[in-house]
Amino acid sequence: MEATTPLGRIAQPEDIATAAVFFASDDAGWVTGQTLMLAGGKRM
Repeated sequence: MEATTPLGRIAQPEDIATAAVFFASDDAGWVTGQTLMLAGGKRM
């Protein structure tokens, strides 16, 4: 599974945390009703 991801690795907690911190910040103030797929480019 890992080898088939475009990034070539499994997500680490820091990868998810970065996205969570963005959505909790003022920088995401105009982001509404979105789904963020944190899959390293892998589509199922």
